[in-house]
Amino acid sequence: MTRLGLSALMMLCIVLCWRAQGACQLPPSSAGLGTVTSFTVNSSVSSTSGNINLNCGSGSTLSLLGNNYIRLQLTGATNISGGRAVLKHDNGNDGIPIQLCSTANCSTELTVNGPPVSFNSGQLVNLIGLMGGLNFSLPLYIRTLTGQNVAAGSYIGTLNVLTSYAICTGIGAAGQCMPGGLQSGSAVEPMTVSLAITNDCITITAPNINFGNAPLVTAFSTVSQTITVICTKGSNYTVGLNNGNNAVNNVRNMANGGSLISYDIFKGSGGNRWGDTGGDRWSSSLASGVSSDGTLRSYNYVAEILSGQATPPPGTYSDNLVVDLSF
Repeated sequence: MTRLGLSALMMLCIVLCWRAQGACQLPPSSAGLGTVTSFTVNSSVSSTSGNINLNCGSGSTLSLLGNNYIRLQLTGATNISGGRAVLKHDNGNDGIPIQLCSTANCSTELTVNGPPVSFNSGQLVNLIGLMGGLNFSLPLYIRTLTGQNVAAGSYIGTLNVLTSYAICTGIGAAGQCMPGGLQSGSAVEPMTVSLAITNDCITITAPNINFGNAPLVTAFSTVSQTITVICTKGSNYTVGLNNGNNAVNNVRNMANGGSLISYDIFKGSGGNRWGDTGGDRWSSSLASGVSSDGTLRSYNYVAEILSGQATPPPGTYSDNLVVDLSF
């Protein structure tokens, strides 16, 4: 009688132990797309991967049954456009849409409230995470969409991934999941995705200055032209013009051998010298004009031969200037 009683007690303990197991756990998830320039994110895809981790304990994969599964579905995001999550800038205006996929080539994309992707028991055996046991690491792939003209800064968004599961954590002698051994349920797992955008400039257009021909330095006309710069939308920078190759006492000169013709370049319609130090630099915020997309700024200037100098010997006089940008 004592042995039978003890045996019954042991069986009861086993059943109660299985029933006492808690549900699988879903720790927080995140993925970083790194740092790229505004023009890179506009023209090229940035990609990364992240994991949804479902931790169901220290059981054996041998306990997985054919009808066990984990399903992932994108049910929402902080910001959404066209069924896709959008990473938003702090300014509240600029955004970068992203794709969330279950395959590296994005052949299977998870759109908001679209069909879920399922992992069966055979696939789950290959998705055991570093913790081992019945702890699964389900990969998701994230990539940006090109054609986004955005300002520099931090872009972030949270994706709501509904994770549904049915995992057996213990099989009985009859090959069936033991009572209380089936862990099933669903929960929304937030995945935070971030991307940093930096300023960049890709084009400076600076046409040559040609004063033409004249018999006397006093007969040369002024030249009005424009330098254009293409930089990140909303970026702040300054544009500098150095003194060229033949400057004397901070005065620019064109040279022909040892002979010089002094000239200078002024911002806008004239009066303020355009140089490469301090207040002589030209701030992007004071540009002559800006394109509708905010990337191209124009800088109108006047170049003139300085008065009060003697006419040098005839010949071709030239100089080379450097345009520089500073963020």
